[in-house]
Amino acid sequence: MVMILTGMAIFAQSSELAGWSDAFDRAQTVAEQLIYIQYVADGNYSDAETFYARALDRLLMDYPDITTITDWDAADDCARLLVSKLGDARYAPAALNILRVVDTFSNPLVKADALIALGKTGNNAFLPQVVQILTDLNNSPQSDITMRDRSERVADGAIRSLEHYKAPEGYLPVFFASTGWYSSWVRSRATISLGNILEDPTEPLLEVMRNTGYSYETKHLALRTSERSASTQEHKGQVAVAALIEGWRQQVSDVHQRQELYQMRMLALNMIRRYGTEDAAVYAPLNRSYMEGDQDEKLAVIQALSALASEDSARLLAGYLNTIHTRRVSNILTPADEQLVRVIIPALGNVGSVGSAHSRPMLVQVQQSQDWTNAVKNLAADALRRIGN
Repeated sequence: MVMILTGMAIFAQSSELAGWSDAFDRAQTVAEQLIYIQYVADGNYSDAETFYARALDRLLMDYPDITTITDWDAADDCARLLVSKLGDARYAPAALNILRVVDTFSNPLVKADALIALGKTGNNAFLPQVVQILTDLNNSPQSDITMRDRSERVADGAIRSLEHYKAPEGYLPVFFASTGWYSSWVRSRATISLGNILEDPTEPLLEVMRNTGYSYETKHLALRTSERSASTQEHKGQVAVAALIEGWRQQVSDVHQRQELYQMRMLALNMIRRYGTEDAAVYAPLNRSYMEGDQDEKLAVIQALSALASEDSARLLAGYLNTIHTRRVSNILTPADEQLVRVIIPALGNVGSVGSAHSRPMLVQVQQSQDWTNAVKNLAADALRRIGN
């Protein structure tokens, strides 16, 4: 009985949909077509996708011949309704016509809805066109209020489209939209979309970090994006190492750029401490941050080296301790040195036996020296115990 009733309902729906389809075919104006499209949409008929696809095909054929304002407005409403329905149904065969809507209609809301629908269809054949649309918008800032609003509407549609595609090729255009010329609502939407496009965006973010064509602000944003992404700790460490290297690639005189690089290096150091890395290339920029950075950067380097707990860590830390010990013996120690030594010695203990060939001789010198206070010598003794024999 259930099967019979279900079959009767489906038959009734099919008959009713066929009736609306016939009425649509006889419609003389776009405004009249809209009425029948709306009836089908409100009826929530199963398998209505072919009707929507056929209606969209006719709309695109009739569009060049529209002459009245009423039909112009109706055409926009028809297009928005049809592409939304086809997108929700993920009806890939209609993807070409949906893209034609983007190219044909001037209304930015129609373009945006069509772009979103295109992404929902999942038809990857047209992904490059969506990427190009957003890339062109990113590179075309608008100062006129009307043009700015139009461009932002279309950009929002492209961003949401790429979010539905979830393709790696769409990541960087959305990333650049998140830091582009747009209003905050578009940038915020782009930021949200990034996590839905790629859980692990390491490769595109490394591309940004290593490309000399991008600004320091963009590179810093790439590092922050990696930090809040769902990528692995290993991959976050990779991006952090690249950022620290980039942070010392050039000397800059501009105060704003210097501050941007400093903040990027500090975040990179923090990430290296938390996520670690097996990349031996990290030690050269770590050392430079210690030698050329301010006191906070030096402390961040020591903490990162302590967390890495490698032989290279011990080698660098022991060298720093040796320099400070020499100053102590020469009676030219500074308050900054006093602060550093109380962090370096425990860090050497944390590195442990892996670096004992470098750390033990220096720690013994400090422990046996008459120049250090008992507090510092006790720190050295504790570090030696942690290193062991």
